[in-house]
Amino acid sequence: MPASERRVTESAHCAIDIMTVQQSTGVVSRKILTSAGANSRSSPRTADSPRVAASTAASEDEHDSNTHNSTQQPLVSSSSSVARSAVATSDVIISGSGDCGDRNGNKSKHCERPAIVFLRTRIAVLCLLLVSAVVGLITAQSYFNGQPDIPGCAMSYSRPRFVEQTKFDNSWTRFSTKYKLYLYREGGYDAHDEAFRIPILFVPGNAGSHKQVRSIASASATAFMELANNSPDVFDRGQIGYDYFTVGLNEELTALHGYSILEQADFINDAIRYILSLYPETRAKYRLPSQGTRFALPTSVVVVGHSMGGVVARTAFTLPNHIVGSVQAIFTLSTPHNNPTASLEYYVDKVYSSVNSFWRHGFHNGTLDDVSLVSIAGGNLDSMINSDYTYIGDLAPPKNSLSILSSGVDDVWLSLDHQSILWCAQMAKKFSSMLIQIMDARQPSQLLPLDERMSIMRRQLYSDWERGANAAPESLATNRTTNDDYSYVYVHRDGAARLVPEDMQKLLSGDKTNNAGLGVALHLLPVNRATSNSTAQLVYDPRLFATALASGSIAVYQPVLLGCNRIKVASNSAKPETSVTCQTIPAPLPTKLPMRRADDDPELPLYALHYMEVPVSVLEQFEFLGMQLPAKPGVAGFFHATIVKDLVQLESSPSYVRLLHSLAIRTPTTKSRIGSSTRTRIRLNVPESPFFVFRGTLTMRRNTSSSQFMSAAPRFRPIIRQSDGRRFESRFWYDQDTVDFAIHGCGAYLPSDVITNAEDSELKSAGQWDGLFIDVWADPDYYVGFELTLRINWYSSLNRTIKRYDMALLAMSFVWACLVMLHQLRTWNAGVSLETTPSPKCRGSLSTPAFPSCLTSIERLIRNGTLSVLLVAAVLTPILQRMVAYLMGNVWSPATLASWNNLFMGTRGSGWVLGLVPALLVIVSLGFVALEAIVLTAICSLASWAMADVSGRFESTQKHWSRHDVLEAVSEDGRLKPRFVKIPVRPLIATVAFVVFVCTFVPYQFAFLVIYMAQLFTAIRTMSHAYLAAPHSASSLTPQRLLVSDVLRDRARYQLGLLLFWTSSLPYCAPELLVWVRNLSVLWFEDAPSDHNLANMAGYFALRLLASYHIVPRLTFTATERAAPSRTAWWLRVMTYTFFGSAVVYAWLYSIRRPYILYSVANAISAWLALVQFAEFPLRLVSPVQRRVLSSSALLGSRTSSPAVTPVSSPEVTEFPVFARSVKPLATASRSNDQLDRKLR
Repeated sequence: MPASERRVTESAHCAIDIMTVQQSTGVVSRKILTSAGANSRSSPRTADSPRVAASTAASEDEHDSNTHNSTQQPLVSSSSSVARSAVATSDVIISGSGDCGDRNGNKSKHCERPAIVFLRTRIAVLCLLLVSAVVGLITAQSYFNGQPDIPGCAMSYSRPRFVEQTKFDNSWTRFSTKYKLYLYREGGYDAHDEAFRIPILFVPGNAGSHKQVRSIASASATAFMELANNSPDVFDRGQIGYDYFTVGLNEELTALHGYSILEQADFINDAIRYILSLYPETRAKYRLPSQGTRFALPTSVVVVGHSMGGVVARTAFTLPNHIVGSVQAIFTLSTPHNNPTASLEYYVDKVYSSVNSFWRHGFHNGTLDDVSLVSIAGGNLDSMINSDYTYIGDLAPPKNSLSILSSGVDDVWLSLDHQSILWCAQMAKKFSSMLIQIMDARQPSQLLPLDERMSIMRRQLYSDWERGANAAPESLATNRTTNDDYSYVYVHRDGAARLVPEDMQKLLSGDKTNNAGLGVALHLLPVNRATSNSTAQLVYDPRLFATALASGSIAVYQPVLLGCNRIKVASNSAKPETSVTCQTIPAPLPTKLPMRRADDDPELPLYALHYMEVPVSVLEQFEFLGMQLPAKPGVAGFFHATIVKDLVQLESSPSYVRLLHSLAIRTPTTKSRIGSSTRTRIRLNVPESPFFVFRGTLTMRRNTSSSQFMSAAPRFRPIIRQSDGRRFESRFWYDQDTVDFAIHGCGAYLPSDVITNAEDSELKSAGQWDGLFIDVWADPDYYVGFELTLRINWYSSLNRTIKRYDMALLAMSFVWACLVMLHQLRTWNAGVSLETTPSPKCRGSLSTPAFPSCLTSIERLIRNGTLSVLLVAAVLTPILQRMVAYLMGNVWSPATLASWNNLFMGTRGSGWVLGLVPALLVIVSLGFVALEAIVLTAICSLASWAMADVSGRFESTQKHWSRHDVLEAVSEDGRLKPRFVKIPVRPLIATVAFVVFVCTFVPYQFAFLVIYMAQLFTAIRTMSHAYLAAPHSASSLTPQRLLVSDVLRDRARYQLGLLLFWTSSLPYCAPELLVWVRNLSVLWFEDAPSDHNLANMAGYFALRLLASYHIVPRLTFTATERAAPSRTAWWLRVMTYTFFGSAVVYAWLYSIRRPYILYSVANAISAWLALVQFAEFPLRLVSPVQRRVLSSSALLGSRTSSPAVTPVSSPEVTEFPVFARSVKPLATASRSNDQLDRKLR
């Protein structure tokens, strides 16, 4: 069978597709067409009827010899063939009776039911969709219901009133018509509408409102009123309250639009300048009740930013209108500092890179020495951002910064979602309390000095367990005697102090009571048997020491730890035997252990145990550990103190393979009830991987020995705490047998310009990962040990993976879209047909279009091993990436190493098991692309069927939709007649208007949306034309209809392929379009300069114009040809494949972190395809073969007996003659070529 193929013409609407006679591209048709009810072997051949008999061997040989002797074939051809020689190996006979088979009468595989054919040809796609659907459902279920934490916030209430600053107009800022500035006033507290206290500015986040400040502002006002009522000298200390300003930023999508970040930051600088200008007048107008204290005029404003508001606040430092020193404290709530949550736009990534670089170097060069930066995040429940990105250890040194999750904040101990971090009553109260303690109106900055306020903020936010030795010891060093200073003294000689209200009441009323009115008692623990490694452990319920004050509030007494020695007294002395002298010892503040169950009502008061640990090494000079406690107990609670010889600390280094099943960690059973440890620590040496959730099951072992100290129930249920050495995250569980351990590590991507400027070695080491710590507190008298079983919780781990790599789905989908388009072009260029369209009633394959559909290409990509290759690449890429980084770590510079580590999905905090994540994304993304193809195909098919149905019902539209102009261009015997082709002027006018609008008013993203919708409509229209032109019965089965149907069907598949390829670019246009519409609503017409760059949509636009009129040319060539068109075809083919291959590799390595680059990549590929389509025509004209063929076509056209085609006149079109090539049956093709040669000679 010859390798050349028959070509057919395009539509008469194709203004630039020049149809020529191709001498070497003859007809290769193995399909035998017969009239309805006629026998194909006996049908007579007439001059007016097409060839219906099978080609004989002689005619095939004649055609082969003439083909080899013909001149070189042209560069390209944009038509399709009725039957492809690479598909069928036997002739298909379509008889009038409906039988189908080959020429020997055997049954053909095409003679199958359509459902069976569909299942056979789409089985791989169906399996892929099933797997993707299962994974997608599990993923969605995990995302919404797989949270390891449970919400527990109490609702906050306020009485807000917002005073708009109308004087803040165009004289202050150019954004006065777009943004607004308000002053918050709390009802019942603020009587004046002018600001005179300490200014604080709230910046809302992505799509946020200025009203979101109300919970924090109301809690701050309430906390200050309580402080002023309890401390009359509060004004003398410079604590005068806050004036909360808040900005209305039009609810812009700053997380998706970088230019909005710059505009808002510019407005913030103008607002700060305006706020500071208010105080010279108001401070003099409103006198505060201070005794001679002089308040300085504010020179700085405290800034609180939520979500992207924190990024806007930091961006303000980098702009020219920023006043140096106008902001010295920034507090951010759930702000992604390190990387944007969704990099869908270039400006977002650019802003992040420049701002983060400025801040890293700013602390190094002294620009930001006095600025403090605090980042508080919600943790696991925050599904809007990845809390890993809130860690600021890479941006600022520890002396200026603090990062913590809300689950580790004292008195909060909750994971918070993205919005509840603003209105959660526990968080608002704690945050406001911290803000009040750092204010000082006596300073121009209105704040305490940096070191002092950072110390206060650490004390307020970090638990005392994190601070540990950082807590300041008591400076008191006083000698005390039992008779004079204590109500009684009691020595616990068994090594443990166990106190409950009943026991303390008995001691107070016992015969050893010295003076009950003193109110304090001394309890002693002997330390003579302790070793240097021993530790004193104290755990108590503070309700035991709670007393009611006259004001109605509750005061809790804190125990005082003392080192005591016996007093040597004479035998005849009247002093008691227990007389001691005591001195206070350095000890940390107690750590709070919350007693909150998962199902507790958040509105109820939260109780917490207090725990202290004191190393016995500080008691080397003493005989007793003294504990000064209230003599009169409360109504509830307990106190337990003991000295343990060795703390129970277990260490394990499990592998992920080991954790796939389970890992059991058992504590040694305590043989003696004396000296049992209250706290046990387990250290897991696992990588800093935020992907995995470890399910822990705790099984406690009860103390079964008989003892007078045993009780029917434990004093407190087991308390579990998760932490690490970074002081970034800690979580508590109370009375839970099953818990989920998970960490928030550093972001997956490293900064390329990390500046290490931490001078304090202790603070510097605070951000280093040293494993996962699990602490368990249990009643030492009731429990003697426990067993902790750990395993990976895959369900919840899937949830964390989605949060960190949700943008990777876009990158992987683009990779598959490129591969699908590449496969379609390769199949088209090779002339191989993969489509099988069974006819109704099992009549065989009427036509086999050469351009494959999207689903066919996806099917082939699964079957030919492309999916397997990408799965292997997904697993090996992070492993090879880490191996190279390990080998070249000492050779490359830090910037080069960071750039290498930031490829693909990053390697920071990933672990070697990261290969499983991209492998899963490869499968899901291919299923996503297949689903897109199905949806687009269904939409176009349904719409085209509806259009075709309408055109059949209404005569006025029938000619327009059935493409009679195309049918008239083809004679009934399959010949393409010379005719006039219309040059459409209307699209040219639309193009000019389009360019003008993009350059002046609309952003190019809107232009792309119009292009996409136009392409969708074109595909629908082409499919409807193909449907109407296709033969639907034996009587309409003519070469004329077959040719036109194949042409239109190929073009429709190509247009659908482009539509699928462009679908991956839609997400990158949505942010700008939303912001543009929002700006129009407030009559703001200023856009980013790049939004009107024609180059950003030129490729899409050019390809859209060309693809509307004809299909991409087939780049065919033979190895023996030396003509310029054939060499050019080879180069175009190689360059096309190189373009797509480079796009796949580039998207694979770079686009997961920066997916917005995929829009530009798709634009460049579209521009190249447009160039290939446009290059077809001048290369045809320069070909000597084409000039000969055109001349011969003109000669034949002038002598044809066919009626002339009358040009259609229209005021909107200009016409020029184009001669289409003749398509002849196989037996006469070679003879016609010889006749053409003789006529030319």
